[in-house]
Amino acid sequence: MKSSFVLAEIFTDNMVFQTGKPIRVFGKCKRKIDLHFKLLDKEISIKTDSDEFFVEFPPMETQNQAFSLTVSSKKDKQTLYNCLLGDVYLFLGGTNISMPLSDSYHHYDYDNLNIRFFNCADNNTWNLSEKSNFETFSALAYLFAKGMHEVIQTPIGIITNTHNDAKIFSWMSKSDIESNREYKLLNDKINHKEQLPLYTTLKEKVIPFSLKAVILYQGENDYPYYSIYENALKTIIKCARFDLRDMKLPFFIIQIAGYNHPNADDYSTSMIRIAQAKAVVDKDDTYLVSAIDFGDPQEINPKDKHLVAKRLSNLVLEKLFKIGKNNTSPTFFSYQVFPDKIIVLTQNNYLNLVSKSNQSLGFFYSENGIDFLPLTGVTVSNNMIVIPKICDYKEIRYAMRKYPACDIVTTNGLPLLPFQIKFN
Repeated sequence: MKSSFVLAEIFTDNMVFQTGKPIRVFGKCKRKIDLHFKLLDKEISIKTDSDEFFVEFPPMETQNQAFSLTVSSKKDKQTLYNCLLGDVYLFLGGTNISMPLSDSYHHYDYDNLNIRFFNCADNNTWNLSEKSNFETFSALAYLFAKGMHEVIQTPIGIITNTHNDAKIFSWMSKSDIESNREYKLLNDKINHKEQLPLYTTLKEKVIPFSLKAVILYQGENDYPYYSIYENALKTIIKCARFDLRDMKLPFFIIQIAGYNHPNADDYSTSMIRIAQAKAVVDKDDTYLVSAIDFGDPQEINPKDKHLVAKRLSNLVLEKLFKIGKNNTSPTFFSYQVFPDKIIVLTQNNYLNLVSKSNQSLGFFYSENGIDFLPLTGVTVSNNMIVIPKICDYKEIRYAMRKYPACDIVTTNGLPLLPFQIKFN
């Protein structure tokens, strides 16, 4: 180390710090040196006792006016210019986050310098939101930031850490994989080149930087691991919160979009979506954004990111800023069996359900648990679904296809999520 200290890679000019949470500054250093930190009107001095340093400024209010952060020792000094205080969101995932704005349906119409982007895979610098940079930005992250800034009008920082071939294990720490026998066995079967240590990259570059929330959008490549997916997601959330020193950090999981994956089957893909829904609970600050009714049957990376971004920003505004309501998709809650019918109740959205086709499509039944036939005669009333009892059902499924019909929606257009009912 030529300098007496080196800041972690997240710290560059043009960066955004998280408002309302501790402001953490960290990096590597020589032992037994004096370091001095100055941020706005606050100053901290420490003497290092290891080869890493960490200081924490108290939470501060939003700052739309640019300021600087200075770190100095007796021999060296580094100043970061044009910093802001606002909301910082971390986007994790695969191809549906890494897709650049230039490949999506988009408009280059929000040239605002209070939105900043940091891509862990690039040259490690915060980029301003200006037309010269637009084409390289993540389409989903940019469109989300645009939607949020139009409403909140505070600085927004976006951090992305993505890879097109990412799998669920890519976001798990090595210790979590090694400590779980099933995770380890499944991960060991993956080609070594595809064992992407993306969480390691986060620990090297970002953690424990304070954040507003984490957005996770992946799962398209995880159909072989659907049986462990729910628990794996919960493990990732728990581990990330611990390492980020924020056990209430909100997580928004985007449910994978419709796509006729040539290698996957309907059941495994549907079970990934069901696992994503099961992994979230509002009281635990985890939320689901459905994209099942979007997408392209022939394209794993659809161009309609503006639709997903709008749905994501609406839910973030509701859950974190108390703006809006009923932005969560309805999910299966319970059922009751009567001699001539089965009544299914839903939850998470208080608006009425309607059938787009007026035929309540997307339901299938089985008498043996193997062969499934379309189920007709289903009716929808308020948030209740009535299924005619035409035989002794072994199982009923709704929207359990790689590219499902998604015929049942709320009156504000949110799809009923896939579900299955198994009867004894």
